[in-house]
Amino acid sequence: MSDNNTIGQHLAGRPGKAISRRGAGENPRLALALQGGGAHGAFTWGVLDTLIEHGVSFEAISGASAGSFNAVFLVHGWLEDGPDGARAALATLWKRIGAKAAFSPLQSNLMDQLTSGWNMDGNSRHMGLDLFTRLLSPYQFNPLDMNPLRDLLVDQIDFERLQKSRQINLFLAATDVENGHLKLFTNREITAEAVLASATLPWLHHAVKINGRHYWDGGFTANPPILPLLERSEAQDVLLVRLDCGTSDGPPVTARAIQARLNQIMFTAPLNHDLDQFADLQRMAREGLLGGPLGQRLAEARLHMIEGGDDLRAFGQASKLNAQRGFLQELHDLGRDRAESWLNSGIDTTTK
Repeated sequence: MSDNNTIGQHLAGRPGKAISRRGAGENPRLALALQGGGAHGAFTWGVLDTLIEHGVSFEAISGASAGSFNAVFLVHGWLEDGPDGARAALATLWKRIGAKAAFSPLQSNLMDQLTSGWNMDGNSRHMGLDLFTRLLSPYQFNPLDMNPLRDLLVDQIDFERLQKSRQINLFLAATDVENGHLKLFTNREITAEAVLASATLPWLHHAVKINGRHYWDGGFTANPPILPLLERSEAQDVLLVRLDCGTSDGPPVTARAIQARLNQIMFTAPLNHDLDQFADLQRMAREGLLGGPLGQRLAEARLHMIEGGDDLRAFGQASKLNAQRGFLQELHDLGRDRAESWLNSGIDTTTK
């Protein structure tokens, strides 16, 4: 197999060029790591839609926040009707989200779109929401903890079937509120509440209580988890779908921009830590300092990346709360374009 790319090349944004296969006639199988990012998760929908369309299948999937929603809907659809079912389930997820957003007071109007496109960082309604959530907690403005995504999960996902299946291993990240540690929900633990826990922003929703513990968004501690994909699956190739590159054009100078940058740093720091840890462990494994099955897997592992980059960053941080159908479709199309480019970049799918 060709081109064992290093982690440094991937971090520089160059895609990996080899996908391992188990045997002749099989489609390439990946482990997926799906970053969170609110409505920007529709970019991931486009990436997954394209990968599945081209015959790629998956050993395991990790996710945080929107990445967890994409992961659960993909696996549910796959169990229902294979690859076609997975694509249909993902489409249902984002179309339902877009339909619910049609009634949101945060949606942009025609004048907003003409002046700023989909960038809503200067939108007065989003600025009002930001101020509102600094003055009142969700326990005050939403005492009944109403969350339309809960109904979506209950209506669409057969959690009992998902819990019993080991066809695709799932690892959903959440953050334990009391101790700040990462909690990984695996297949047998995944319920609607577990998925919501992975995507619960503390300034918008109550902490989710599961088995006596309270959880917030998994993006605070792993966005998304990387190492479990190597420790608990057979995939040699890990594809990270990254929604937030974490870079900036310089120091922000307005109060709103400073807060947006702080949030961006907070949600990208766990991934940067995991990537650094992966690089260190892989170096040790390749130098013979880390043995055993995990050491061998780390030495041979390849990490690939598809990211939105500057195109996603141009939409601004506030657009992560913009679930208008037109915007979601644009993100989906951008994801499809990036996935097509990655697939056409010289990937070798021959057997080992």
